[in-house]
Amino acid sequence: MSHLNELWQLQNTEIEMVKLRKEWNQIKELSNRETGEDLVEIQAAISEARNEWVQNKAEYDEIVAEVTEIARKLEQFNSQLYEGGAQSKELVSIQQNIEQLLRRKDILEEKQLSSIQLLDDLEQKIANETVRSQRLDEQRKSRLSRLTQRNDEVKERYNALKDQREELRQSIPDSMMAIYNDLVMQKKRPMALLVGENCSGCGIAQTVLNVNALKKSGQYTRCINCGRILIASDEVEQE
Repeated sequence: MSHLNELWQLQNTEIEMVKLRKEWNQIKELSNRETGEDLVEIQAAISEARNEWVQNKAEYDEIVAEVTEIARKLEQFNSQLYEGGAQSKELVSIQQNIEQLLRRKDILEEKQLSSIQLLDDLEQKIANETVRSQRLDEQRKSRLSRLTQRNDEVKERYNALKDQREELRQSIPDSMMAIYNDLVMQKKRPMALLVGENCSGCGIAQTVLNVNALKKSGQYTRCINCGRILIASDEVEQE
């Protein structure tokens, strides 16, 4: 491999390393975003619904107990009412008590139905949010797993390129590396293809001397305008 090809390979290696570093940072940023805040909110909603269910269940049990007690009292009053021997005033009082208990029983039974509906709704909400939480948690773990896997792949590839870059730098003459590094410091790619008679970096046509020197003898040539190191496109394709 000629030194020009080594320089071209070095440039491509360093370009890929830059891309990998950018992807590396993106992976870190995406990983940091996976805080699980949405899961915390869902878990808080589930906990709140469970507490509400416990509170409403206690109220429901109180209603059932009171309805049961009313039914027992009604049975007693009905027995007194139809046993006979009671005075008229007592009968009126018993009848009034029965009517009050029946009204109270109707109110409680309405509350009982409402409580049953509310408890059913809360149970459904808890079930739905639990399924949603599990699904989101699985998706989050899957995303983190993929990010971790890609992060390992990027690190492995980056380290391989790093070793390759050092090997190339060792094999390229210091004089050529000095020019290469100087062009890198100027914030531009140090090498460009010679496409036809033009530099692919700046588009300027080269002199016949430069073109012939590069194409016919593969001599070290730089663009007359931007100063980039030129390499024949045919040679790169072949390489």
